[in-house]
Amino acid sequence: MNSSPNSERSRLARELHDGLAQELSAIGYQLDSLIGDELITHSARQNLRKVRFSISGVTDQVRDEIYNLRNEDPQELSEIIKQQLATLLSNSEILFEVTGRTNLASAHKYEITRCIRELALNSRTHSGCSKITVELSDDAIRYEDDGSFATKLENNQNRISYGLTGLFERLEKTGFKVSVENSRYEISLK
Repeated sequence: MNSSPNSERSRLARELHDGLAQELSAIGYQLDSLIGDELITHSARQNLRKVRFSISGVTDQVRDEIYNLRNEDPQELSEIIKQQLATLLSNSEILFEVTGRTNLASAHKYEITRCIRELALNSRTHSGCSKITVELSDDAIRYEDDGSFATKLENNQNRISYGLTGLFERLEKTGFKVSVENSRYEISLK
């Protein structure tokens, strides 16, 4: 348990709760009001329900993040990753496979889980993949998808997202190194 109210993780949990989580809930309530309006068409109501369902899913993810920031998950890392990927890929045709185990210190589980989550979001959004594979061992974590990423912008500048920048920063903070080749990432744990 992350019991220190002054820790960085607790501070982030408070910020998420008091900001994003509250705003998402407010948007959800506004949608509920629109869905109940007798003057809207059946088609519009159905579309609003889809949006409401998406907002509820994001709200649940934010609440899970708040919980995870305040508490250490006792589950094996492979199970945490499987749950995260199942949630992230639920509305897609992308299959995933998580194999192996690692004896990673619980202090690093959250950071590694966030990195895998970022990679999966990038795969889902940008690579056009149909399968994601995560291999765990005590030496390394390997992440790969069967899609392809555009690595150059039209003006020939290197392209890197804020999400990948955050991933590299997280790994640097934990002392882990990452190597990248095409759609394959290897996080060295030694």
